[in-house]
Amino acid sequence: HVALLAARGKLFDQQMVRDYVAQYKSITLICGHYEGVDERVAEHVADESLRLGNFVLSGGEPAALTILDAVARRLPGFM
Repeated sequence: HVALLAARGKLFDQQMVRDYVAQYKSITLICGHYEGVDERVAEHVADESLRLGNFVLSGGEPAALTILDAVARRLPGFM
């Protein structure tokens, strides 16, 4: 599963964490920086776009780490 982190994406919440753990064996997160990535990535590479909240970060790395932590802590034996 490939998710693009973007300010216009679907809000990532706790229900999505549960869904991700249940549905996907692997997740690839694409992070833009400053002005994001080329629109073709969203159209042809990513399965969906995600955002953390109603704010904009300078890059997608902090959002990716947050999603990684939220999903990983739901895996058996992680903590």
